[in-house]
Amino acid sequence: MRVKFIAIAAHGKGRQIGLNGGLPWNLPAEYQHYKDTVRDQYVLVGRKNFELHGSDIEGSMPLVLSRGSLEKSTAPVFDSMSAVVDYADTMAIDKIYVIGGGEIYNLSLPYLSEFLCSVVDYEGPADTYFPEYSFYDWEMVHQEIHDHWSLYHMRKRPDF
Repeated sequence: MRVKFIAIAAHGKGRQIGLNGGLPWNLPAEYQHYKDTVRDQYVLVGRKNFELHGSDIEGSMPLVLSRGSLEKSTAPVFDSMSAVVDYADTMAIDKIYVIGGGEIYNLSLPYLSEFLCSVVDYEGPADTYFPEYSFYDWEMVHQEIHDHWSLYHMRKRPDF
């Protein structure tokens, strides 16, 4: 596997990432960071997120991970992470950002080499959560503190 998978996600203090099909907060600066990071990049997204938030990945090259098919999809659709890896190897893709949703983050977690994690000052309700990731050994590469959110760039140590 040559491709590097990098998760990019904002989650609340309890790993909340979604509520009723959207984010449970409104932080324009954090959202702009996300948009700037994934622009012109390959992104791995689940079918639901692709259908609901296609405009959020505008300017990116989406790869859709789904158990089913997509009608009228202009993006390649894959049924497993191994199929995504095979495609990336065939197409000589060196980096793919994983942008969710929750199930996609969970499926990709063993494949991740890095994580751009925005922790938001949010402790409210959610219906979607980022999977537990603390059991992996992460090395802090960089961190930034902002109003109402902090960005942590972490790299998974190679033992995992």
